[in-house]
This record gives sequence, structure tokens and C-alpha cells, in this order.
Amino acid sequence: MIFKAGWTARSGPRIRYLDNAPADPVGLPVLFSPGLSDTADEYGGMLEFFAPRRLLVVEVRGRGGSEAPPSGYTAADHAADLRAVLDEEGIQRFHLVTFSRGTTWGLDLALSCPERVASLAIADYRAMEVRLSPSLVESQWQTTFRGRPMSDRMPRHVFDQLAAHSTPRELWDGLGSLPCPLLVARPGGRGGILTDEDIARYRDVRPDVEVVVVPEAPHDVFRPDRLFFPRAVTAFVQRAEH
Repeated sequence: MIFKAGWTARSGPRIRYLDNAPADPVGLPVLFSPGLSDTADEYGGMLEFFAPRRLLVVEVRGRGGSEAPPSGYTAADHAADLRAVLDEEGIQRFHLVTFSRGTTWGLDLALSCPERVASLAIADYRAMEVRLSPSLVESQWQTTFRGRPMSDRMPRHVFDQLAAHSTPRELWDGLGSLPCPLLVARPGGRGGILTDEDIARYRDVRPDVEVVVVPEAPHDVFRPDRLFFPRAVTAFVQRAEH
């Protein structure tokens, strides 16, 4: 399946995104905010799976084919990239799906326009922004994700700027105020971020939350079954609409 590559400069830098662009779309579109270093091309299976529902996967600044300016890497800047894609495509109401650190700027987007968000699905992340310390950046820079070294995933100045402009803050109260249905996915294997205490916090601020466990998955909930989480999201957004 060939996906449409879109571009927008509405938030400043030129942002690339992939769109499965079904000929006869069903239901509201889904906007996906991927993890820290992800590219849209890694989600070809998800783009294909969601059809005939429209899915757009955003490459925020400094990732994939998007421009990597020397500065401008706050969470607000990343949220602006997500909004830029919506505005470029003229999308008013949508389902929002986030993974890992993409949750931070996804929540910032949702809190800026809660009336536009039909549902929210979060994969293995807390409702917060985590500060990236220089030591954490240095250790992460030596790692690989999905078989690719971090140095191949983003320029070093992007990672450094992300750390320099990261601010520890909680978004739990904001999440509690969102009127849309909420789904939270946690890994069933080792290496995930969410703990039992985090899930209890989600239930405390959002008693209506749906929680799904991705069997055997590490933090990357798209392994070993790359479509378990997309299937859960598909069923969830269908319930949200009906």
C-alpha cells in the first residue's frame, strides 16, 4: 500500500507526515503522535491496518524527513507541529493516539483544543513531561531502538535541545479535565514505563479509563505483535463514536 506524504510549514519548520488517505474514509480521522525518535515510515503496518479509517502519522521537527532547526524544541513547539498537520489538512475533530514521549506534546495539543478531540489513547507513558538530563541524553545516545542507533534517528543537536528545553511538569489534572474517552495501554512484558501505581493514578483522575495490557510487549508496544495496540485502538474509537 502506498501512503501519501504530506508537508506543512505552519508551525515554522517544514514538517513531514504520512497519510493512508483512504478513498472513502470511514469515521473520524486519527492523528498519531509517535515516540521520542520515531519516524512515520516505521508505522506502515499501522497506516495500512487503519484503512478505511484515515490515519496521519506525524514526524515532529528533527525526526525523519522533517526539518531540524537549530533551536525550538519545547513541548509546545512539538504540539504546534501536530496542530500544523491538522490545520494543513483542514481536520477539525479527530481521535488522538500517542506513544511514549509523544504523549507529552499530544496532551498539550489536546488540552489546547479539548472540544476537537473525540478520544485519546495513550501507550506506555505517564501524563507528564519528564526532564531529560544531560547524563540521560548521553546514555540514550549510545543505545539503539528497533535496531537503529539513536545517532541515526536524529541529529545530536536535536537531542541536546530537547534536553535543554525539557521541563518537569505533571499533566494529570489536565487529563482529568478532558471530556473525551480515554484508553491507556501498558506493556505486559519487561521494560515498560507504566507501573501499577501509574495505572492507579490514571484510574484516580479518570475513573472511566479503559486499560489494556499488550501481551509480552516491552516499552515498544508494537512488539512482538505490531498490530495488537492498533487493534485495541480501532475497537476503542469505534466505541467512542457509537
